[in-house]
Amino acid sequence: MDPLLEMVGDWKNFLLAGAEEKLAQIRKHERTGRPLGNDSFVEKLETLLKRNLKRQKPGPKTKKNTNN
Repeated sequence: MDPLLEMVGDWKNFLLAGAEEKLAQIRKHERTGRPLGNDSFVEKLETLLKRNLKRQKPGPKTKKNTNN
């Protein structure tokens, strides 16, 4: 155990390094309701759920012309 204590020193700071950024990502995805993961993970979820989960273009959607 002593060699590890010598290598790292402050374990709390070592374990928390980068945690703020990850926590911010989790909070962002909690607000949007979108899954947090890489593209292949999200695409697999979209296939399983048969719905879009990725962010879409904002604003009203254009209506398709059904007369033609």
